[in-house]
Amino acid sequence: MGLILYSTNTWLAYIISEKFYSGLHYVWCTPHAHTNNQTVIDTTTPPTSTPIEMFRALNQEVTRGDRHSAKIKENKLGVLRGAAIKRKQSIITEKEEEEIKEIVGNTETRDFRPLFYVIPYGKVEHLLRSVPVADRAHPLSVEYVIEELPRNLFDVIEI
Repeated sequence: MGLILYSTNTWLAYIISEKFYSGLHYVWCTPHAHTNNQTVIDTTTPPTSTPIEMFRALNQEVTRGDRHSAKIKENKLGVLRGAAIKRKQSIITEKEEEEIKEIVGNTETRDFRPLFYVIPYGKVEHLLRSVPVADRAHPLSVEYVIEELPRNLFDVIEI
């Protein structure tokens, strides 16, 4: 299968993974970067799980300096949740978890600028976990999670 997987993540989440988690990234991804190349009848991935549309929406909020952005609040919570999980797994120390909390508490809107990940399917197939139907944006959308994606297995694009 010659698929490419795509994901949109924030710069902050990327940097935290690089600095604290040995370059292992938590990624929610899909083989559909956007739905423009699909006919309307075949489109099953809604905007909330389409990486290009997610990128555009987050980029707009960051560019405009939206301090009330739900996407940014959600990302902060995700970074903190991830730090708590990594602490429980003994991947980071209590001190490192506290540092991550302090970093998140002192972030600026621009720290949540979006990054676009391009992930070759063949290199990560063994790391993929299919998202349960109940957690997908649409029950028929194709969505995967990679809990520990090594930095050398994907490209990052910042537009």
